Amino acid sequence: MMYVRNGAGMTIEMEIPLYIAKARIRWDEIEKDSYLRDIPAIAQISELYFHMPITLLAGENGTGKSTLLEALAVASGFNPEGGTRNYAFSTYDSHSELFGCISLVRGIRKPKWGYFLRACGYTGK
Repeated sequence: MMYVRNGAGMTIEMEIPLYIAKARIRWDEIEKDSYLRDIPAIAQISELYFHMPITLLAGENGTGKSTLLEALAVASGFNPEGGTRNYAFSTYDSHSELFGCISLVRGIRKPKWGYFLRACGYTGK
């Protein structure tokens, strides 16, 4: 639920239909010596709930933001190298095994279109 203020200044409660409501990491499917277990931001997550249409991931370099976002994108059907769901090529498999261990609980809305933008591919770094 989300609470918003309307033009008359009244606060009203609204249900926001989301594409993904929750992500669940199945740690029992990840190798015991996987580097994913050494990333504190990811290692502490078993379930991640989404409540708003926009989710921000913030943190220092190397804290797992891109690893988690990439895994969510691949689990949603996107190419790990970026693009739409129609891009089904691979020039270099650099993504982690996390995508195969994430279960997505989808919301009631179904996306008509989507795009996974990899900033590292976009900036050339």
